[in-house]
Amino acid sequence: MKKIGLYLIIFIIVIFLIPVIFTKKFEIKIANTQEINNEIEELSVEKNYDYKKYNTIKLLHTSTNTVEELPIDEYLCNVVSAEMPADFMDEALKAQAVVARTYTIYKIIDNNKKHNQADICDSASCCQAWISKEDRLAKWEEDIRITNWNKVVNAVNSTKGKLITYEGKPINAFFHSNSGGMTEEPINVWGGSGYPYLQAVETSRRRPI
Repeated sequence: MKKIGLYLIIFIIVIFLIPVIFTKKFEIKIANTQEINNEIEELSVEKNYDYKKYNTIKLLHTSTNTVEELPIDEYLCNVVSAEMPADFMDEALKAQAVVARTYTIYKIIDNNKKHNQADICDSASCCQAWISKEDRLAKWEEDIRITNWNKVVNAVNSTKGKLITYEGKPINAFFHSNSGGMTEEPINVWGGSGYPYLQAVETSRRRPI
């Protein structure tokens, strides 16, 4: 009888403990999910900037050492057409437009007089690539020139004013053509203190069909 009573007590304790254990696990899962959501909310692509404040860009042409002031979206069309092939998917071109716009506004705000009176230069090895519309069209076959240029313009216009921000400020939006399956933290490439929003992550690899 004593053994039966002992087993009964153990059984009752287990019955009461199981809901508590699962409840705790559920609470921890919710807490962790909330932390992730908070981090995601800090990095946003829905921020719009004021065109009255940032409507032009002072561009340094490195070949002539001259500075040209351009409407920012006109400048971005030249950047996107220089940085990404126009036959890429529309969504890829739009993503490139958002990144290029973010990087441009970041450079305007963070102007450290690296290029004296200019905000940015047209060199991909220093800032980001840029090509004039005339030179870009000349490099395409005649029968696809208009189609390609319209795709680029649509990518810029359809994302008009969109920025990638962290804690309400435009990020230093580095970009690359191929990560090799894993991105790298900027601190390991250029040194410095790094950026909390640019961390090493695994990227998807598209398998050949």
